[in-house]
Amino acid sequence: MEFRDKKFAEKIAKRIHSLARNLGKIKLMHVCGTHEDTITKYGLRSLLPKNIELVAGPGCPVCVTTAKEIDEAIELAKKGCIVTTFGDMLKVPGSKTSLAEIKSLGYDVRVVYSPIDAIKLAKKNPKKEVCHIAIGFETTMPATAVSILEAMENFSVLSCHRFIPPGMDFLLASKDVNIDGFINPGHVSSIIGVKPYRKLSKKYKVPQVISGFEPIDVLLSIHILLEMILAGDYGVENEYSRVVKANGNKKALKLISKIFKRADLRWRGFPTIPKSGAELKSKFNDFNAREKFELNAQDLEAQDSSKIKGCRCGDVLKGLIYPEECPLFGKVCKPSNPIGPCMVSYEGSCAIRYKYSTYHMENA
Repeated sequence: MEFRDKKFAEKIAKRIHSLARNLGKIKLMHVCGTHEDTITKYGLRSLLPKNIELVAGPGCPVCVTTAKEIDEAIELAKKGCIVTTFGDMLKVPGSKTSLAEIKSLGYDVRVVYSPIDAIKLAKKNPKKEVCHIAIGFETTMPATAVSILEAMENFSVLSCHRFIPPGMDFLLASKDVNIDGFINPGHVSSIIGVKPYRKLSKKYKVPQVISGFEPIDVLLSIHILLEMILAGDYGVENEYSRVVKANGNKKALKLISKIFKRADLRWRGFPTIPKSGAELKSKFNDFNAREKFELNAQDLEAQDSSKIKGCRCGDVLKGLIYPEECPLFGKVCKPSNPIGPCMVSYEGSCAIRYKYSTYHMENA
């Protein structure tokens, strides 16, 4: 932060402490990997009073992708497809192996920066099937939708997209987490706007603030949430109004609605969450890899939740523990040897915590 920002941050932190004196134990949650990066990098938790807890939820799309979905991607590669995906998906564990491991065995797995790159690859290889593993929340759905509209016969998508509000709904309904307020993701909110969150606030009487990504944004959002809690205001405030509009991005929402339908879907570490998945509509089945290649990967992870012995990624994603409370963290599980998905992705809470714990030690 710039010097002036530090002064302003100290001022906000003092206000947060003042508000917290009138409150008991408060648990706030964010659901965004970029927010966790900001919070951890700048040590924002150290500025908070002891009775204000700030935890990370399932804000990493790579982390919530299930072993079954990885197994489906591997099945596509073994069927002879060119499989494309984002780089941080390669090491995510399936039930037995990962995309990185089968790539090392000679299967054609390629890293792309967008689904449009996968379309270009399909055009260059008309005799090969190109299957794109599409992940992410509402932020990345529009790009996948565009690729479907531009698709040719040898292109298909394995949709692993998820909608954020149903995940938040599940957490609020859970008796394990006890969330007093949400810091909502700026990127997702730039697409969906404010309206989808209002139903949650009304249903659960929990305040929410849509936040930007600068340290000041996050501190301001915490301040606003505490003011709302004290006032008994269970609405949705938009701190990130410089980017997020009330009705979101109408063009992007129209694209999502045209291509996707909602489906019940399990998230890694979670049970099946109703209407949280984005599957291609039936009229686009020719480009739906699950339909086109009749994939039949079993959901082994659901049958054996302790598949990765000792790994507590599920509890990290639910905000039940901090990364360092996992017995594998920093010991056998490191970015160089990730055991669970939370240590794989640069948006994963474990990878972020490991990165900045090293950073802060080196710069102490």
